[in-house]
Amino acid sequence: MAENYIVISQLNKRQIIWRRIKLFGLVLVSVVLATVKWADFMPTDMSLAARYGMIFLFCITFAWISLYFWSSLFGFWELIRHRKMPAIKRVPFETKLSTKTAVLMPVYNEDPTSVFANLLAMARDLAKTGQEEAFDFFVLSDTTNPRVWVQEEALWMQTQTIFPDNMRLYYRHRPKNTARKSGNIEDFCVRWGANYDHMIVLDADSLMAAETVVTMAQLMEANETTGIIQAPPIIINRHSFFARVQQFAGRVYGPIVSAGLAYWQVWDSNYWGHNAIIRTHAFTECCGLPVFPGQAPFGGHILSHDFVEAALIRRAGWLAWMLPELKGSYEECPPSMLDFAIRDRRWCQGNLQHLRILFSQKLHPVSRLHFLLGIMSYLSSPLWFLFLLGGLTFALWREFFPPEYFADTKTLFPTWPVFDFIGTLALFVLSMGMLFIPKILGGLIAFVQHRPLKEFGGFFGLLFTLIVEFVFSALTAPIMMLFQTKIVFDILVGNDAGWKAQNRDEAGTPWQLAFRRHFWHTVLGVAVTALVYVYIPSLFYWILPITVGLILSIPLSVYSSRESVGLWAKKHHLFITPEEYNPPVILKMAKQALTELEKASPKETGLALLIHQPIYQAMHVYLLSVNGPVPDFELKTIRGAEQKIQAFAQGAMPTLSADEEKYCLYHPEIISELSLLFLIQEKERENEQKMSIKE
Repeated sequence: MAENYIVISQLNKRQIIWRRIKLFGLVLVSVVLATVKWADFMPTDMSLAARYGMIFLFCITFAWISLYFWSSLFGFWELIRHRKMPAIKRVPFETKLSTKTAVLMPVYNEDPTSVFANLLAMARDLAKTGQEEAFDFFVLSDTTNPRVWVQEEALWMQTQTIFPDNMRLYYRHRPKNTARKSGNIEDFCVRWGANYDHMIVLDADSLMAAETVVTMAQLMEANETTGIIQAPPIIINRHSFFARVQQFAGRVYGPIVSAGLAYWQVWDSNYWGHNAIIRTHAFTECCGLPVFPGQAPFGGHILSHDFVEAALIRRAGWLAWMLPELKGSYEECPPSMLDFAIRDRRWCQGNLQHLRILFSQKLHPVSRLHFLLGIMSYLSSPLWFLFLLGGLTFALWREFFPPEYFADTKTLFPTWPVFDFIGTLALFVLSMGMLFIPKILGGLIAFVQHRPLKEFGGFFGLLFTLIVEFVFSALTAPIMMLFQTKIVFDILVGNDAGWKAQNRDEAGTPWQLAFRRHFWHTVLGVAVTALVYVYIPSLFYWILPITVGLILSIPLSVYSSRESVGLWAKKHHLFITPEEYNPPVILKMAKQALTELEKASPKETGLALLIHQPIYQAMHVYLLSVNGPVPDFELKTIRGAEQKIQAFAQGAMPTLSADEEKYCLYHPEIISELSLLFLIQEKERENEQKMSIKE
């Protein structure tokens, strides 16, 4: 770990309370002062309802900005002084582990080669520490695509042959994806959890250095009251321009955000669902998740289960930590703006489900705050949209219906409506400053503490990247605001997000798709710009930072999704990160493992592989006996599969649908029959060739 971090004195509850009083006191003072000023600056001729509505929207949105600002400021102060999280007991890295930890990789229709390559790299890295006997690896598959399923089994077999000694790599395919990822982890705990003291939960794109893995296990051993330790992940391996921006922003701004959260959360931190270690029996005893009555999106299984699991563990008295000083934790991000919005759709639905948990009994107050912040992370967008819409509507109303300076009652002087434009402008500048000052502080940390700077593209490369990132985030912020506003609206009217595999391909967004998804963004940007230019020209230049991004949303979405644009930026020393310039050992090992497995991976997939390769067929049939009961299939699927199998017996190659192929994969007798038919047909073809040669 980073040797330049120091541990300050141990904290007690009073000191933690004082930290929170300082942070939330500053937030409260900021919000009260800004709201009072906003109330003074507002036009005096607004109706009472409109006035109170705008004050409410300003108060909520400014509170969100203020919390982000002050939390980041405290995080910056912690980082600049090189301080580790206090109050958690640490031991030397050489300390021998006496417990057993399972490393879990839940997958759902992911690229198996990448999944097994990352696990192989982690295992090889662990073997170099001499602590490998303390870890086993599990691939927990919820895959529904039959071809990916068979490929997972094949790659599991291949990976086992080159897996380090003294570690085991297990594979389980779950026939029914009940409760999604949380159900997948629950299934592991029920079947094998008693054999392991801890479990490290990963995502399909997660990668962790052995030093980090071992340190997390040591911390769990040394701190017996700890239930969760979260390691903040760093984004890696992306090349599209949009992803490179996210990668750079996470690397430069992420540390002060994480340090700020850790400053006031301390041992009441949250769990992000991956790249964390959990005490297994604490999880098993506490984290039985409820199934909400009613239909999705608010009913059914909980999508954002991680927040709830952290709250339940904390309610039972276990501590939850997020340790910013834990390095060597990596993940990937969506490659395009549209993919980012799709992921946000699922997360938003899960977070809004927390409205049903927010007031549950005996939850820790900070856990309730986690739920509230998660909910507000999405509700803030529609609230911002309503605030902007309300201000624009009132400005247009005054243009179409000018105020009456002389009322019906005769007065000596006219009634002048008062609107403090300078004061309103000052509040706007203050709000924008509080949003972007944390970015400046993150850049300052990079300039001051990171050497050599060429790992960030050099002094001028880093400086210019910060400017470009500032502009790009300003242009895309209104687009994401509208995306999230629509997402919240869809959920509130009852539209379910479902559960789809995340796109990790950097093929780029087609123009047609971008036009379809961003058409109304563009229309809204053009309409608002035209309205303001014609009717409120004094606001024209102030509205441009919002509308320009909307007007350019289609080309922004397309070009930012392209790998070629990202590689061009890299060539010109923009959006360079240290992990890219000088890759850590674990990243090099993962790349090498990926190359090995790509060469070893069978070319065929799905049912075809099992028919042609008896060894994979035997393994598949064996795994069926331990995976669980066969799922139910529709009668149409069964009949379709049987008809195509009969056609295959007559010499025609079957073209099975995904459901039909899956049905065949669950029935060993069908696989054997198809394999035998294939052998017979192969023998007949050989005989025909021999006869033709003789003739």
